[in-house]
Formats: sequence, structure tokens, C-alpha cells
Amino acid sequence: MAKIDVSDPKALKTAVEEYLNEFPGDLICALQLWYEGLGGQGVPDAVGMTAIQDAIANTPGWADVGSVRYEKFGAQRSYKLVK
Repeated sequence: MAKIDVSDPKALKTAVEEYLNEFPGDLICALQLWYEGLGGQGVPDAVGMTAIQDAIANTPGWADVGSVRYEKFGAQRSYKLVK
């Protein structure tokens, strides 16, 4: 997947929605989406993280569930698929 510019809200929203529609799990954090869904490398800056979190939070069917600890990413603000 080509790296998405997180400063382009329209492209980010589209990429996040497309990835989440195909995502096999029901719990995700912004860092996981950054690496797996957006082709990101390194760690996004604070503005980028906020943009990714906002895009996930505004995707229908996904709700903020607060902090969850991940083996790879540590404690991260997370979002759960609401069924």
C-alpha cells in the first residue's frame, strides 16, 4: 500500500474507511492503522496521530473505548467495532 499523507483529510478519511471495512478484527489503535493500513514508517507526529484517531472515531461503526495495552504498541487509545 502507498503511504497516505495524514495532512490530507479527505485522502486519510477514505484510506481509513477502506482499511477498516476490510479489517478482520474488532479492536484497533491509530499506530496499528498507521503501519498496517496507511503504509507508515517510524512514528507519526502528534498532529498525524490525532488526525488518524479522529478519522477512526468518525468512521461509522467504530467507538472509542479508551486505553488498551498492545504487545507491539504499548498502551494506546483504541477503537472497537460496534455491532
